[in-house]
Amino acid sequence: MASIPTIPADTSVEKLLSEIMPSVSKDMLANSNAATELAGTEITMVVDVSGDLYSYTLKNGANVEFKKGDIANPKLRLKVSKDDMEKMIKTQNLDMILGIQNDLNKAKYNALNSLKGSFVAEITNDDGSIVKLQAILNGAIDPSSVFKMSAKDTSALMRKETNPVNLFMSGAMKIEGDMAFAMGTQPLFS
Repeated sequence: MASIPTIPADTSVEKLLSEIMPSVSKDMLANSNAATELAGTEITMVVDVSGDLYSYTLKNGANVEFKKGDIANPKLRLKVSKDDMEKMIKTQNLDMILGIQNDLNKAKYNALNSLKGSFVAEITNDDGSIVKLQAILNGAIDPSSVFKMSAKDTSALMRKETNPVNLFMSGAMKIEGDMAFAMGTQPLFS
């Protein structure tokens, strides 16, 4: 599993999503078994930053294609405000964005294909400010859940230093909304 790099705090949203994220994705995938496990698959994702759209297609667990703009029916659509994305860059809290492709495998692919619904990750920074990311899976808004946790715990989760069950059971992650759907997302973070 490749590590998630530190990104300079003055990096623009455009540079992060159009240059750094595709490069980080390629590096992470090259250091994983994704090409073997995901041969013959395609994963699509759109990151929507206050209406600016950045699209990614992963083919066969190895080939990452990026384009500015939308793609039809992405498996995952992440929505975040530009202010929140800039805050994530400045506070070095990019694990939720850059860690998505970390340790991709067939179980994550199957979960991503089968889940329909959305969740909001409310991430509390050290200064008390909250960043919100909405993830829409396979075009469905409902059912929906809200995950509330600290930036430190989000980082640990995305870096595989903990798992969702441990965070929830310890009280470090609060879940509101559809609990069955929330539990169904666990393979995406394990």
